[in-house]
Amino acid sequence: MSHKIAGRFFILCLCVSSFAVLAQSQTTSSTTNLLVNITQIKFSLAPGASKTFTLPKVSQAIRIEISAPSSNGGVQEPSELMWALVNWDSGTDGSNQITWIGTNSDGSTLGSNSLQSTTIANIYGGTSAAVISSLKISDAATGTLAITRSSATTSIDGNYVVRIYY
Repeated sequence: MSHKIAGRFFILCLCVSSFAVLAQSQTTSSTTNLLVNITQIKFSLAPGASKTFTLPKVSQAIRIEISAPSSNGGVQEPSELMWALVNWDSGTDGSNQITWIGTNSDGSTLGSNSLQSTTIANIYGGTSAAVISSLKISDAATGTLAITRSSATTSIDGNYVVRIYY
């Protein structure tokens, strides 16, 4: 009886090792260079003010995260976040245009290009869900973006943290 159990155990081990080899041969390879550059900018904006920054000249997509944490002690509705994935087609063979997918603070998305639009994403707030802040294209040829704070919908300064991953 013990020889029968040992034999089945041996066959089971062979099957498991065969599946492990098969699974290993089907895995996709990934890049070993996982270096990511991160730029962080912190600033405050008065209502009606804006802050510009230039995208890095890279050949891959750039992720931009923007948070506008409020200091009024309340909970921002719907959120204090917007983000975007942008591609700046720069360089000698580039079109000097920007394409993007932007996510607004309410979770809705915008996808477009600098030939069609300039607004990438918005932070909404208040009972009327008005635009409080916007991420916009300032100059596509130079890769300059701007964060603006509305003077029509808010009367308080806003604090911002911008993280750029490339």
